[in-house]
Amino acid sequence: MNDETEDDLPTQLTRLLRNVDGVHTVYATKHLVPSIVGAVVEAVRNDPVGMHLVTVSGDADDMTVIACIGVSADEPASVVCKRAHDALRSFFADAGDSIPTAIDVKVGRVG
Repeated sequence: MNDETEDDLPTQLTRLLRNVDGVHTVYATKHLVPSIVGAVVEAVRNDPVGMHLVTVSGDADDMTVIACIGVSADEPASVVCKRAHDALRSFFADAGDSIPTAIDVKVGRVG
């Protein structure tokens, strides 16, 4: 019996962003207190616990993805930000899913 469950979409997107060249951190896009409360509720209900760092909202026809990243200072933040945006867009295209209506990648920190 396999107890492993597939990661949810925000978790998959967080992992993807962490592997983009120049991205050294993925920050939470939602306020910290509601995220912590949500994680506690998940733990009490025995749901998989995880802080969703990337926000995915809407449905397949009108989806929005929001991410906030920390980038290295080795290259311009705009270059890394575009690379992260393109990686998110490719993730959906490669999966054969609808590409989100909006993909918003913000730089939270450089350095």
